[in-house]
Amino acid sequence: MSKLMLIDGMAAVYRAYYALNRAPRVNSKGMNTSAVLGFTTTLYDLLKQQRPTHVGVAFDLSKPTFRHEMFADYKANRDAMPEDIQVALPYVRRIIEAFNIPILAVEGYEADDVIGTISHAADKAGFDEVLLVSPDKDFGQLVTERVHLYRFGRMGHPDQIFGISEVKEKFGVQNCSQVIDLLGLWGDASDNIPGIPGVGEKTAKKLIEQFGSIEAMVEHADEIKNDKIRELVKTHADNALFSKKLATIVLDAPIAFDEQALRTVQPDYGELKKLFDELEFRNLAKRIFTDLSLSDPDAAMRFTSTTHSAPSSGKARPANGQISMFDAQPSLFDAPEAAKSISLERLDSLPVGGDVAISLSPTDGGGCTLAVCQDGKVFASSLQQCDITALKRLLENQATMKVCHDLKHVKYILEAQDIHIAGDIFDVQLAHYLIDAEARHTLPFIASAYLGYEPDGCDESAAALWQLREPLKAKLEEYDMVQLYKEVELPLVDVLIAMEREGVRIDVQALKDYSETLAKERDVLEKSIYAHAGKAFNISSPKQLGEVLYEELHITDKPPRTATKQYSTSEEVLLKLRANHPIIDDILEYRSLTKLIGTYLDSFPKLIDPATSRIHTIYNQTVTATGRLSSSNPNLQNIPIRTDRGREIRKAFVPRNDDYTLLAADYSQIELRIIASLAGDRHMIEAFANHYDIHAATAAKIYKLPIDEVPKDLRRNAKSVNFGIVYGISAFGLSEQLGIPRKEAAALIEEYFNQYPDIKHFIESNIAFAHENGYAQTILGRRRYLADINSRNNSLKSFAERNAVNMPVQGTSADMIKLAMIRIFSKFNELHLRSKMILQVHDELVFDVYKPELGQVKQIVGDAMLNALPLTIPIEVGMDVGDNWLEAH
Repeated sequence: MSKLMLIDGMAAVYRAYYALNRAPRVNSKGMNTSAVLGFTTTLYDLLKQQRPTHVGVAFDLSKPTFRHEMFADYKANRDAMPEDIQVALPYVRRIIEAFNIPILAVEGYEADDVIGTISHAADKAGFDEVLLVSPDKDFGQLVTERVHLYRFGRMGHPDQIFGISEVKEKFGVQNCSQVIDLLGLWGDASDNIPGIPGVGEKTAKKLIEQFGSIEAMVEHADEIKNDKIRELVKTHADNALFSKKLATIVLDAPIAFDEQALRTVQPDYGELKKLFDELEFRNLAKRIFTDLSLSDPDAAMRFTSTTHSAPSSGKARPANGQISMFDAQPSLFDAPEAAKSISLERLDSLPVGGDVAISLSPTDGGGCTLAVCQDGKVFASSLQQCDITALKRLLENQATMKVCHDLKHVKYILEAQDIHIAGDIFDVQLAHYLIDAEARHTLPFIASAYLGYEPDGCDESAAALWQLREPLKAKLEEYDMVQLYKEVELPLVDVLIAMEREGVRIDVQALKDYSETLAKERDVLEKSIYAHAGKAFNISSPKQLGEVLYEELHITDKPPRTATKQYSTSEEVLLKLRANHPIIDDILEYRSLTKLIGTYLDSFPKLIDPATSRIHTIYNQTVTATGRLSSSNPNLQNIPIRTDRGREIRKAFVPRNDDYTLLAADYSQIELRIIASLAGDRHMIEAFANHYDIHAATAAKIYKLPIDEVPKDLRRNAKSVNFGIVYGISAFGLSEQLGIPRKEAAALIEEYFNQYPDIKHFIESNIAFAHENGYAQTILGRRRYLADINSRNNSLKSFAERNAVNMPVQGTSADMIKLAMIRIFSKFNELHLRSKMILQVHDELVFDVYKPELGQVKQIVGDAMLNALPLTIPIEVGMDVGDNWLEAH
């Protein structure tokens, strides 16, 4: 059977890049390899699964095409190609060439035309099947009995192959060629094809169903019953015909159909290996060459015979008797010596002295495998079966170094066995987080970056940890972060464990009662929304809601669309349209109530631990790039505070019993104080020193008024500038936020900088520092690397510049409260207090206080927070007490 597969190269590259770039793959050289890795994986999977007899990959060329000559604005609204993709493209081409696949391109034509021409020729030549691999809907016009469209699945759905019937069903046409007519009518925003303004997908389908083609529709326009559509068609008939021409894929581009050149042949495995080594694609190499070794062991051996051996993992050989080269054959990558020569011994033979690296791995049966590495030797056992007494003696030895990954997790497991790891501890995860906060901090990722291989199994992980200690320690010293590691991040682990174990008591009945109250309010809103719409519908369905708002109520002449061409009903969109119809406010309020009920009121009771009758969140120490802690399962840092309804949820957070009360302590306007201190701005420093209302003081400066005569609206404007300036707020953003003209917003920002010139200098100097050094840092030296700070893409560069200003402020705030938490925790333990720290929410700490200790706790908390990281201006801490969190806040 002959099968030709033609791949839309750029579409595949973009898909790969955006699929992986939410957690970008960056190699040790700093190159973002997401696009190359994703493309290579996709290409290999397609070859393996579809087994084409012939294959080619089509690309556009950089020069304009005949469509640009026809229409100067063709594709004019497309964003510039991300720089990471530009860097990736030469590697993508080398990968394709290493697979011995021809790259297809013709000057003056697009990849679509190349694919159209070759698929048409292959169809005529009698190929059994031609697969067009692209997400582009334009390709629907090319589908025939033998030419099919291969579309990748999305949102967990499987890939699909579209034949004639699938194209007819998807587009609602009688034949595939009518796809061009649809595109001519509703246009294509991605290609800037105009179509007929006001004619969307549904109307276009009805018109083509009625007339069969754009030409026939134009000829019989008087037969269109809808007055508005009829006028649109008559007015924009030329647009429609021109758009159809732009959307038509050429079938006779000047490229020869060379069946022999397209024939699938064996890849150049030596070149692939070279590329995989250069790009550091170890897992992909392992997978591809394992497949090769199973199908052709001799070929595998020919080009890997000179490489070093990988660590033995003790895996069994395949059932067919062939040996996977990654079980016992030479490896494709060079593993460090200590990893290659692991000596695996039973844990009970481990000496009790000396430095060790420890790795723990849960097993399916609920147990845990433990591996300890010492001087290159690995000792492994089930934690449940090893000599706990000997292990306890080893890990509680104050004189030795222990290396691990994720100390918090390790402590949880060991302390369940009454083992309290002590002495000098090096947490590879925490160290790597400080070194490169934006990266992933899994052990495989860190080992791959620093050691050149990914450990497989508990024993190899222990060996990798042993090796990682020195290079990571050296990096911390190079970056001057040893103090930050030892005095902030490492001691914070015990604080977080204590807070997680303590948990917080929830008044379940209060949540239930409030849920019922809000549900009644939601029911009233639902009826109001139905009344506005004139019918009942699923308000939570974006599709149904979009149809009601834009097709039935016509709240705007230009309905906003999502990237997938669906009607957009996002909060951001609806807020801009709220003045157009009273239904919008009802919908926004309905959504708010639904979120409060579903996310908090009905969910929290289900998360209460039956053993403690409390909710126990998890604090994540290595997630945010600024150094802030985050909270999950559940997220207790995200409970709404800006609305009355959201604040009410805090009433359900209560003390453990009547002998206790809640104390909330929070830094007052700490980020503004940090800015003033770092910038040395005398006007802002003076305002804080005199305990003025900082926003009123700013308004007084900007509007040149006495501070006691500043009206509320001008104070609000000044507050938005004060808080927005560190996030790089623009005139457009400020005008949107305040509902004022952009010109007025620009003047407001300009006057702010006139009055606070040192703040402007602070912003400019931080941006300049980041441009020169590639990172921003806090007072304590915490770094955030900014990969796009010198990007040629203005939007990426602007975002990085905003982070360059924000990081020193928000990161310093994070360092400050972490230091305060450590000192409070230490003092509580020293004095054996019954009171406990139970919550951290950014600039706020919450305590479950034993009432007789209240005065003592206030003194400890105030002293720790005020003196954690002194600034050049006064720091203020607000403290309140109550029977619930809302009262105490």
